[in-house]
Amino acid sequence: MTGQNLFLTVYRGNQGALRHMAYMRLSKVLLLQFLLNRFAIDLANKRIFDYGFGPGTFFRYCPKSSHLYGVEIDPTCVSEVSGMLADQGFSHVDLRPLQIEDWEHHPLLQETYDLVICSHVLEHLPDPARFLRRIKECLAPRGHFVGLVPINERRQDARHLHVVDLPLVREWLTGTGFRLQGWVEADPLLYWIQPLFTHESGWRHRAAQLASVTIGPLAKALGSARWLAFSKVAGNVTLSKPTQAALVLQRED
Repeated sequence: MTGQNLFLTVYRGNQGALRHMAYMRLSKVLLLQFLLNRFAIDLANKRIFDYGFGPGTFFRYCPKSSHLYGVEIDPTCVSEVSGMLADQGFSHVDLRPLQIEDWEHHPLLQETYDLVICSHVLEHLPDPARFLRRIKECLAPRGHFVGLVPINERRQDARHLHVVDLPLVREWLTGTGFRLQGWVEADPLLYWIQPLFTHESGWRHRAAQLASVTIGPLAKALGSARWLAFSKVAGNVTLSKPTQAALVLQRED
């Protein structure tokens, strides 16, 4: 399966504990945790909306008191992640399928949230600025938007419509009503092997999966702050560039 249609089935049947331990999932969670700690964004009893929640790994690290909302384009994935969260003890969960053609009018985008998460979605969108203008309407007055994007791709993923860097993100933000509160670059350890992760089959794909399940448990054991510090030092030694960035936005009004 090629193009953006890959996301119609890619997350199905992937709710096992080992899958959630894979670094390609945990790297996003650890970076989000680092940002939330740095900017003192408390998730307890908060309304959290994840636009494109994928396998739902981030939700597993939220407090049980959180009210979790999210959209994903695969109804089977939505059902599986909802079941996983119920098994994990979450009682306030509302996940729904999304029709891309009518995304702006989705019922969950008519509500407001304390935190909106958008992990590795912006680079797939034809018009990220339009998306940001619309998603701002979903934020409570003191709410935050946290987005994750790939950077410094040695081999660009064919599904990515943009080569993302900070100047481009600032360009996206023009006229959106958002203020850039923070920008953090991370994950240099994946720089030299990043091209492996752009393959969907074959030995390169299997090598990427092996690297992911090998690095993941170590990263989880160290925790977000220590892992980011360790990977930064290791990245400097190996002359690696960060492969992932996170942006924290707040409403200007």
